[in-house]
Parts: sequence; structure tokens; C-alpha cells
Amino acid sequence: MDLKPVLIVIFTILSTYFYSQNSTLNPETFKPDAEKEKAFFPYLAVRHGGAEATQNWKKSNTLQYYKELWYYCESFSVKTDHLSTGEVLNPAIIDISRFETSRKQSEDAIVILPGFKDALILKPINQLMYQPDYVK
Repeated sequence: MDLKPVLIVIFTILSTYFYSQNSTLNPETFKPDAEKEKAFFPYLAVRHGGAEATQNWKKSNTLQYYKELWYYCESFSVKTDHLSTGEVLNPAIIDISRFETSRKQSEDAIVILPGFKDALILKPINQLMYQPDYVK
């Protein structure tokens, strides 16, 4: 008996199953706390036509909304006191998409911003839950 047709059927069924699992992600997986959502919402609003348009878009694209929001507030962190002098960095002022060229494939990237004592730590690409196509 030739196993090739059997294996093709098995792999087709498995790939369909895994694809359907991926497309039914729960938006809660990506949802940040309300404070972070408020702080980083403006970055989505710029990309989606303003605050009202973004709220409307959120209603019909909830998962995509939270995925993009996750990217803007969770794909990086701030390392406090990385340098001995400078200002404290408020993460909410960071449009992380501006620093994508510094992001590395499999290790954290440290970004020093002039005038700040804190540094950005960009998660590696292979650890991102989501990365918008427009920043790749």
C-alpha cells in the first residue's frame, strides 16, 4: 500500500485543525489592563482614523484591535535607571513602531534614548505574540 495519499490526507486534516484553532483566538489573550489601553489607544487611533473610528473598528474587529494594542504596549519594556543620569521615561510616550529597525530576531534589543536614563528593551521577534504587517 502506498502511504503517500494517506499521509497527504492526514496532514491536510491536521493543518485544517491547527489553522482553525489559530483563527479562534480569544481577544482576552491580548487584552492589556485598562490603564495601558488608555495610555496606548492614541497609537491605534492614528492608524485607524481617529478615536471614534477606532472605537467603531474595535467593535467589528475586537481580536485585531487587542492584537495591535498588545503590540503597542507589551512588545517592549522599560529598564529603569539603565544610565546614571537623564529623565525618567514614561512608556506611554513611546510609539514602538518607530524602533522596529532595532528589534532582533532572537534576543532582546536595548535602545538608548538621548536625554533619558531609562532604556527600551524590545522583545525579540521570535517572542512576539503579534507584530503588525506595517512594521515588518
